[in-house]
Amino acid sequence: MLYLTGIILSSFLLLLLLLKKDKSRADYILSTWMVIMTLHQLTNYLEFSKIAYQYPHLLGIGFALPLLHGIMLHFYVADLTGSQKWTLRYILPHFIPFVLLTLLAIPFYSLSAEGKKEVFLQQGAGYEWYSLAQFFTILASGLGYVILSLRKIQTGQKILNQNPKHQKHLQWVKHLSFGLAIIWILVIFFNDQVIFGGVTALVCAIGILGINQVPVFVGNFIPDPLDPAPISSLPRYAKSGLSASQSEALFEQLTQLMQKQEVYKNPELSLGELADLLSTHPNYLSQAINEKTGQNFYQYINKLRVEAFLKVAALPHKQHYSLLALAFECGFNSKSTFNKYFKVVMGETPSEYFSLVKP
Repeated sequence: MLYLTGIILSSFLLLLLLLKKDKSRADYILSTWMVIMTLHQLTNYLEFSKIAYQYPHLLGIGFALPLLHGIMLHFYVADLTGSQKWTLRYILPHFIPFVLLTLLAIPFYSLSAEGKKEVFLQQGAGYEWYSLAQFFTILASGLGYVILSLRKIQTGQKILNQNPKHQKHLQWVKHLSFGLAIIWILVIFFNDQVIFGGVTALVCAIGILGINQVPVFVGNFIPDPLDPAPISSLPRYAKSGLSASQSEALFEQLTQLMQKQEVYKNPELSLGELADLLSTHPNYLSQAINEKTGQNFYQYINKLRVEAFLKVAALPHKQHYSLLALAFECGFNSKSTFNKYFKVVMGETPSEYFSLVKP
């Protein structure tokens, strides 16, 4: 029942991710991980329940699957922290151990159905060399990827330290990393029953933390409070008590604030907060922005962020950061909003723009 609970729960979480709207790349990575986790638990259940012995060719199909968990964790963390540029040259080498371990199992896969069944009944007799290679490869890969992921999280915390929501998301993946580390520790000291009991507990924790603490499965992973509903027309201020000269003075005050304090880099900045900084009413501030720029508050702030991003991206000591990490540094808190406003300001997407700028 414990194994079935893990299979059902991971399948349910996968379904939530597949039904989620506006999925990010991180969501697709997590979906793939949920597929792998479901298959891995299923292969163990079939063996434990002896069902696989009735269909011996099912035996051994999960030999190399454990290697994929660390890879998926690493990819997931890398995408959430914006610390990696995604190319096949980066992605493919991570799967080399998985391919090699699968190739090493070809002698077993070549056996007849009865031959496979006999090997399992004899606790792997004749394939002790493979069991050792499998154990050390999986353990080294698993713990290695946990360490790499925690290092990326630590780097991400330094880069995104101005955004409390990002800190919460990074805390979520830190818990995920520690949870996977515990599974690898169980691999060292316990048998499959305890290990997969731990996997079930990990899946439960993923579901609880991912639904209750951060909107991983039921909303946008990085919510964007500055992405407003479409505005049909610019507001009219015929009855406003703000004169033209007052509006101009307020906008000048706003401009000075932006230049000196760069408050637009605060990803939680709202119209009300900005008005408080200027000791004025939000309606007056909205009017001044609209009259002087023809933009609403959101458009004005995000245009400043795009301009700041272009300056930061041109700095030599920032070249090793990904575009998304630099966008976060400038106040954006979602990839979709960054791409949206970058295209509004520059007329093309960031990838299109930098493919032309860089040789």
